[in-house]
Amino acid sequence: MIASQMALNVTGQNISNINTPGYTRQRLDQYSFITSGSGLYHSANSASVGSGVMLSGISQLRDPFLDIRFRKEMSSVGSASAILDGLDQLESVINDVNKSGITTQIQDLLGKLNDLNDHVGEKEFDSLVRSSAEALCQLLNTSAKDLETVFENVYNQYTQNVQEADNILKKIQELNEEIRRSDINGDSALELRDQRNMLIDQLSEYMKIDVTYSEENLGAGFSVEKLTIKMVDNKTNKPGATLIDGIYRADLSIAQKVDAAGKPVVDADGKPVPDDLLRLAISELHDSAYQTQLSNTNSQFQLQGLDFGKNAQGGQQTIDITYKDKDGNKHTVSVDFTVEKPADDTPEAIAKAREKTLANLADALNKDATLQGLFTAKATSNGLVMTSTDKGADAATVTQMELAANNTGITLGDTKSIAAVPANTTIVDEGHGYGALESTRQMLTGAGEFRTDGGDKSIRGIPYYQKSLDALANKFATEMNRINTTRPDGTSFSEVGSNGEAVQKQAGNLFTAEGDDPKNPDTVITAGNISISSAWKSGEVQIISSVSGNPVQGTMNDNINRLINVFETSYTFRPSDIIRTNDATFTTGEPKQDNALTPGTELTAHITYIDGMNQEHTVKVKFQSGATAEDTQNNLYAALQKDQTINGIFDMKDNGTTITFDDKAVVPEGSLCNLVTGIAFTDAQGSKTDAFSMGDGAVAGAASGDSIYKGNLEGCYANMEGVLGAHKSTTYTIYETYAAAADGINTSRDSVSGVDLNEEGMNLLQYQKSFAAACRLMTALDEAMDKVINGMGIVGR
Repeated sequence: MIASQMALNVTGQNISNINTPGYTRQRLDQYSFITSGSGLYHSANSASVGSGVMLSGISQLRDPFLDIRFRKEMSSVGSASAILDGLDQLESVINDVNKSGITTQIQDLLGKLNDLNDHVGEKEFDSLVRSSAEALCQLLNTSAKDLETVFENVYNQYTQNVQEADNILKKIQELNEEIRRSDINGDSALELRDQRNMLIDQLSEYMKIDVTYSEENLGAGFSVEKLTIKMVDNKTNKPGATLIDGIYRADLSIAQKVDAAGKPVVDADGKPVPDDLLRLAISELHDSAYQTQLSNTNSQFQLQGLDFGKNAQGGQQTIDITYKDKDGNKHTVSVDFTVEKPADDTPEAIAKAREKTLANLADALNKDATLQGLFTAKATSNGLVMTSTDKGADAATVTQMELAANNTGITLGDTKSIAAVPANTTIVDEGHGYGALESTRQMLTGAGEFRTDGGDKSIRGIPYYQKSLDALANKFATEMNRINTTRPDGTSFSEVGSNGEAVQKQAGNLFTAEGDDPKNPDTVITAGNISISSAWKSGEVQIISSVSGNPVQGTMNDNINRLINVFETSYTFRPSDIIRTNDATFTTGEPKQDNALTPGTELTAHITYIDGMNQEHTVKVKFQSGATAEDTQNNLYAALQKDQTINGIFDMKDNGTTITFDDKAVVPEGSLCNLVTGIAFTDAQGSKTDAFSMGDGAVAGAASGDSIYKGNLEGCYANMEGVLGAHKSTTYTIYETYAAAADGINTSRDSVSGVDLNEEGMNLLQYQKSFAAACRLMTALDEAMDKVINGMGIVGR
């Protein structure tokens, strides 16, 4: 009867929770009870019957293997979903389909140049070109700003996701503590385990995890269940950093940037500066009160804030420090220090007095005989941190800091124990994580071919599209400026040409970075800062129509044709066009020489290089051939060393079979260094010659010199759209695959763990009939006992 009644209760519990999220179907565990041994007068001819049913507890119907499979798939779903979210936002910016955007405006500017080509010298058409160019600049500015907004949105999502994952760990730790207490008291706490399983499922979306259950020995032969969760290293596919270990957990945060000495970097407001790669940081394990750390670390106690009241008098002050020693015994130490009196009530004077007072306090704490061997105190910009001298279980821990009664006019701000020191934090390096957190981080840091730190260049996130748009804007502006400032032979319009062409005073840069000097620009043009130059706006600079400056029919618009060709010419777009750090170099190929080349033949090397504004220059250096290719290269190197222009800009190194060019100047971050892009040779008559050559040179450095796209300007933007579209299509297919697999596994889990109303209804009837039969048995036994007691042995009375 009791077993049937308890089974009915369990069935009712299942039915009542049929719609409860995460609920796992429960089952009453029973076994047949039999007594051992026989009675003293046991008959050999009698049959032994069991003694009924015993209850061993209530358990959950759950398949651990399905849990493992589901959580593995969910980490893949989370990874693909995070990438899709970022790509969806990017697509809202880099997408000219069915709307007027950058592509349409490029076509409009080309049309306006063609109109000007037909109406040379008419100012209104020049004005239309300028207006169209300004509209294109504004569109590029807007797109760059929108990409920054996308970055901010995804970054905010990333910080929220890290915080949410950290909160999940905190909740799991709290549930572990409650489950542990329940296990000690003999309660299975199945509902708490359901809540914990739901949280573990949520955590698996953020990262790939390994979940194990073990027994924790509490002594005297008693043990309880212990849950351990580790993050799986995606490169080794093995469990790595521990996130949960029973009642201990780690904290999750974005890693803090450190300087060359390994010290954390803070901004002007004293806030931590995030790691450049926004890597995930996993702290040491600790209990919920941060009083016990499992790894070898120091404990820390922080005072944040020291306030001065109006007309604070300063003077001697006593502070009481309460701490626990390694054995858990509490002690209180009183320390005297000097409070600096502010010169007046201005914020500046108070800040100065606060800084001095905190320094006095730190000095006094460090000199106290009792605290000296236990803690070190360090004043911060607005507070103080006390760090234990010993580590781990041997460390003393400060628990309270308060001022004794005083008339100095100061009050303490917030005081608290803080997390472990950064030295014991595990940093999840790029590629070692997997899931929504890692994919979101990759969207924020993936610069693709524009990457300069030597990392994975196959990851294309928001920075890749930002740099691609910058490359388009820079190439457009650079080429337009080049044609409006120099003739086809490279001579400047501001000087008399090599063939006697007239000086054209209205020549100049059409585009600059916003606010840059058009005559001496020094800021790299990007999509975010491109604008028509102030000189073009004012009319000081105009579009140069004729290369010769001669308004004769047939040549009066040949320079406009050069500008039109900018939109039709196929260019090679390289990361080094917009990212050139001080380590960028150019190395020639190996020399080759025709056997028919006579030693002493005059040759000219044409060294082409781009400056910090990506303007192209060519320097001619004459030299003589030698008997062998190596001899000719030596002659070239000697001539280059003597050339004032080349030797003034580049450090050169003869490597025996190649020559390397390296910019002598050290450019600041964000600027571009000078870079040689090619070397060609002509003979004494000025004709191109292959009698001596140095093959294809190569650009080396942090930024790649390899091509990312080859084509015209409009095609470059279309290529960005194509790359984004292909990335999204592939990711969506991957997402659909993983989501379908996860749904299938979840359906299998529900078939095992979910509540089925039909099945529970059958159980309800079964247990009710069993209960009724047990009751009828008791009635029959009662009737038999009554007959035995009251009806036997009375016949014949």
